[in-house]
Amino acid sequence: MKLRFLCVVISLLTACVFPSLALADESQEVKTYKAQCDQGRALACAVLGAMYDEGTGVKKDVAQAVAFYRKACDGRSPMGCSPSLMSAKRR
Repeated sequence: MKLRFLCVVISLLTACVFPSLALADESQEVKTYKAQCDQGRALACAVLGAMYDEGTGVKKDVAQAVAFYRKACDGRSPMGCSPSLMSAKRR
């Protein structure tokens, strides 16, 4: 679980720092996270929330970000419920 979280974080950081490197795989990455989120994996929902919140690999959409953060929080993911992310929900 910790390794998977680390991979997600590295993937997001890579996409932020080197967007051209990540663009080829991101549409598949988004599909994968959505499938995992639909299966109840709260961390995948939190990652999608962050992606939509920042516009990483997807068009920035705060409403979508909030929906994924809520789903993550409902699934007991601290990443979806953390105070720093809650400020994004209030925008």
